[in-house]
Amino acid sequence: MCPESTVEPQVALADVDEDVLEELLAVALVQATADEVTPPLGSTSAWNPERIAWFRDYHRAAATGLEGPAREKTWAVVAGGTVVGSVRLKSVGPDAVEPNAVEPGAVETGIWLATRFRGQGVGRLALQLVADEARARGFAVLEASTTPGNKAAQSLLASLGAELIFEGTLVKARLLLR
Repeated sequence: MCPESTVEPQVALADVDEDVLEELLAVALVQATADEVTPPLGSTSAWNPERIAWFRDYHRAAATGLEGPAREKTWAVVAGGTVVGSVRLKSVGPDAVEPNAVEPGAVETGIWLATRFRGQGVGRLALQLVADEARARGFAVLEASTTPGNKAAQSLLASLGAELIFEGTLVKARLLLR
């Protein structure tokens, strides 16, 4: 009998243009809660017109990249040729947009995945790709945050080598890129 082999999913990051944006939105509406993907908007925690408009505006603004007015870049997470979520980098600190500075600062990341793609290694591979992107741009630190109850996110961040810092209602992660 052959031992079972695990096959890593094929994961890539794709720039968010209008077509990809609509794919992302379709996935989010069916495979993620509004609270996982957007800030609270309107009188409900469900998807509503305000949250859908915010989602589109957010990704359009982030299309300009870290050097643009939003100081943020989002990508679609693509697994096996299918859009399954989104990951981002956001400049933090005054020197973050100066990657060639002596102390280039840090970038923050965040990710959401469609529920059916969680727990399959897609998130880890996507975060590794975004960490590689931050490293290539000259950043020294990748930061993230989650809640104390989000053990999956904590495990994911720790698996990349991030230091987890528990601060009350927040868990901060810090991954050195150099």
